[in-house]
Order: sequence, then C-alpha cells, then structure tokens
Amino acid sequence: MASQHNEALLDAQSTFQQGQLHRDAPSGQQEGVLNQAENSVKTMAQGAADMAGGAASGVKSLAQGAATGAANVAEGAAGAVKNTFGSNQGS
Repeated sequence: MASQHNEALLDAQSTFQQGQLHRDAPSGQQEGVLNQAENSVKTMAQGAADMAGGAASGVKSLAQGAATGAANVAEGAAGAVKNTFGSNQGS
C-alpha cells in the first residue's frame, strides 16, 4: 500500500516537473514559451481595445437615443401647449 502511494507521488512530481521551465532547458523551448506569452498578451490587449471601442459606441448610441427622445418630448409638449391655447390651426 505504501509503495503504491509513493509511486503515485513520484508520478505526480514527474508530471509537475515536466510542465516547468528549467534554467537548463533548451533555448528553443524558452523562446517558444516567451512567444506564446507574448501572443497571449497581444490577444488580451486587442480584446480590451475592442471592448473599449464597443463601450464607447454603446454610450454614443445611448446619448443619441436620449437626445432624440428629449427632442420628441419637447415637440410633443409644444404641440400640447398650442392645442391648449388654440393657436394650432391645422384645418
């Protein structure tokens, strides 16, 4: 039983060590890891920029919609005032 436990522990340590980058690792492996990290950072930065652009576009659309809505309300209010005082002679 103890030997199975030790064997499992050694297998776990071996698997963990294979995923680590050692100082004595071949430089090609190190360059590959660095290139992968660089690409990941670039992808994240592009995603953040896209999100910011989308947010700005959404705010702009919201502001335009609010302005249009306010203009429609003002126009409707002006029409109501004209109708109330009889100065709207459409026919």
